[in-house]
Amino acid sequence: MINRVFLIAVAALVALSTLPCEVAAFGVSRGAESRASRHSSTTMYAAKKAATKKSSAKKSSKKAAASDEGEIVNFKKAEFVSALAEKTGMTKADSEIALAAVLNVIATEVSAGKRIALPGFGTFKLNYRAARKGRNPKTGDEIEIKASYSPSFSASKTFKEMANPDR
Repeated sequence: MINRVFLIAVAALVALSTLPCEVAAFGVSRGAESRASRHSSTTMYAAKKAATKKSSAKKSSKKAAASDEGEIVNFKKAEFVSALAEKTGMTKADSEIALAAVLNVIATEVSAGKRIALPGFGTFKLNYRAARKGRNPKTGDEIEIKASYSPSFSASKTFKEMANPDR
């Protein structure tokens, strides 16, 4: 739910800006080269899907048990791009490029340490995790965990209210 609403809000922002011809970081481009690479990745995807089809029988019983508790519906990228194209009036190809551009800008700016605040939606920022001691679960030995940075998202009050209409 958060991803869907976030991407719709970001898409509206992108629709107002100009579109680049290529966004290499997220693998979106135009032209004959991209068509050729899409074909090869589609072929690889089909082969991978056929190989994993055998193991899906085991997973289906787990999915049936999970659906009893409450089903979570995934809003896939292709569906999102279609919805974005419909809302903005852009083509699907332009919508995909716009989405890739927005995600690229967010990832680049947040990883550079900047905080991105979108009023009514939320805030993206970089959190620092200090070095700490942990344990290897297999051996029980104490290990040092290095300090690191982790991107985070905090939903705004408006967004939280949209996600919880019964409160």
